[in-house]
Amino acid sequence: MIKKILSSRKGEGYIDVCIGIVVFVMILILAINIFNFITLKVEMDQIADDLIEVATYTGEFGEDFWWADVYNLEKYFMYDLECDADEYFNVDYRRVQLGTRMSVTVSYDTYIKGLGIFKIPITVTVTKSGLSERYWK
Repeated sequence: MIKKILSSRKGEGYIDVCIGIVVFVMILILAINIFNFITLKVEMDQIADDLIEVATYTGEFGEDFWWADVYNLEKYFMYDLECDADEYFNVDYRRVQLGTRMSVTVSYDTYIKGLGIFKIPITVTVTKSGLSERYWK
């Protein structure tokens, strides 16, 4: 089929092949971007899981939580982090009473790559929550 189109003396066969190549490259770029976003989402899920596990086990957004954050920043990439709880037992130390919901939101700003000078910004966000496992007296 392709050989027949290319052996044709008409110019439209060459145009069809060029358009086909351009479409193929655009589909390839889209597939690579989708793979990159899936990989980014998996890494962000792992970061959020690690952080919420530390926060719920210790029952606070304290020193252990921030050390886990530093470890993840060194292991993965720079990301934005928000942590919150439904109710704090001690606001100064950000301690959360047993059974109170805690949440961690990890977000990362990126853009779709491969479009030349066009950069379409995208923010990927992951939120994980859990219950505090620590009783504060």
